[in-house]
Amino acid sequence: MPKILKNHTLQTIASANFFATLGVSIFNIILLTYAKSFPNPHWFVSVVSIVTVVPAVFGGVTGRVADQTSKKTNWLVGTKLIQAGLYLVLAQIINQRTVFIFYTIVVINLFSDIIGNYAGNLLTIVIQDRIMGEDRQQVMGINTSVGTIMEPIGQTLGVIIISQTHNYALAGVINAVTFILSAVCLTMGYHAVLSTKKVAPQPVTEGVWQVIRKVMIKTTGMGAVSYLGIIMILNGVSVGLDAILNLLFIDLAPSLNIDYSFAILLINIVYVMGSVLGSITKDTWIDHLDLFQLLLVTLGAPVIAYSTLLLYPKLIPILVSMFVVAFMSGKLDPKMFATMMPQIDPHLTGTVFGTISTIVTVASPVGSVGIVLLYNLVDGTFACVFALILITVSFIWALWAHQKIAKLQIKD
Repeated sequence: MPKILKNHTLQTIASANFFATLGVSIFNIILLTYAKSFPNPHWFVSVVSIVTVVPAVFGGVTGRVADQTSKKTNWLVGTKLIQAGLYLVLAQIINQRTVFIFYTIVVINLFSDIIGNYAGNLLTIVIQDRIMGEDRQQVMGINTSVGTIMEPIGQTLGVIIISQTHNYALAGVINAVTFILSAVCLTMGYHAVLSTKKVAPQPVTEGVWQVIRKVMIKTTGMGAVSYLGIIMILNGVSVGLDAILNLLFIDLAPSLNIDYSFAILLINIVYVMGSVLGSITKDTWIDHLDLFQLLLVTLGAPVIAYSTLLLYPKLIPILVSMFVVAFMSGKLDPKMFATMMPQIDPHLTGTVFGTISTIVTVASPVGSVGIVLLYNLVDGTFACVFALILITVSFIWALWAHQKIAKLQIKD
């Protein structure tokens, strides 16, 4: 760990991530509070919950663009400055609380997040280029942990800002400043994140799926359709869980005598703790599982969370279940990408991971919309039961798909 922490590439990436996440998290909690200030808050909070997961759907596009970007580090810095500009524009209009302005704010936030995903694809290419294979999982875990640690700090500042000033524009300005500071960090460590990867000269769209199929079979023991399909469902029910909690605490928070923003903040803090511990710990029994076994265990985490909402929807059990969900996510994501990365042609890094991201997260808005609609049109109990059924189907699907590949390999 001490050796990894001295790596200049990690230091540059992590410091830039520190400021970018700080600003985003400040604004995300304020955007929820802003949505809650409108009449019929359930609808506006639902819109925010859904739109925040939409940018990941464009991962294939942003990944392809990242692969074809010739001056990756320059554009990496540029994305932060563009995001800063967007939030400066946002700050000029957000205090006008009209429905039209609300949707305009949501669109600006959406564009900023898409640009942020493009920057994330560029960083993935940088990590593959600048970090040795045996260190990649830990570097990814540490960088992810920096971001997740900063989320509750930013949300805390967001709650303080809005409670003390009631000035939503101030949050937009602060967010812009943090993106400028992120750009400064990348500029100061420019040579540490300077990628030497050349741009892929020809379209590789047809070959990408073939690469993904081979990588999935080799690293997970499952077909690409099955593995990615199960991850899609897992992401869908996990994002749906977050959306349900955003709605649940509109009514639950008063009965618990806590403020809505504080309740969401508390859940996010616990989620961050679980995610960080999952990312940085190395000696648990979970770390010795392969990707298939880890997938099965991870599927059990949302089962605990949804069962808690059904059987005992109290604050402490909800916090414990969210910790479990976060811990398993912190284990699965870095290991999955670090295990797959050595199997991928460097010219296709952004495209492959961007395509995978698009495929697995396309279910996130669908799952979020579906579960939110079930919550609003029927009730929370029905939404939770539906999610549990999806997870059960996924578990059975995983066992079947893994056994099928194993039989084919025996025949070969």
